[in-house]
Amino acid sequence: MPVQVLQDPGEVFEAIMNSPKPVVVHYWAPWMGEESSLTPIFWEADEDRGGNVEFVIVDSGFIHPQHSPDEMPLTVLYKDGEEVDTASFDPIETQELIEKA
Repeated sequence: MPVQVLQDPGEVFEAIMNSPKPVVVHYWAPWMGEESSLTPIFWEADEDRGGNVEFVIVDSGFIHPQHSPDEMPLTVLYKDGEEVDTASFDPIETQELIEKA
């Protein structure tokens, strides 16, 4: 499945909870700019690993309640609906997180 760009919190929870694959979610907000500079990393990773990992970009300002909006932008790896690891807004950390998926 290609990278999903979601805005609705319910759809985000559904993507995290219902995927049989690991899910990498990048939380972004419109007030931070039109598009995250990390977006190309997710599209490239999807081309390489999309069969084994789900990629979601949340561009509404919503962030999972385990985190604070002050932590945005943030990328989180979920497995079986549970948070496994996070990466700050850093391309190297994000790549490392994707490799863990």
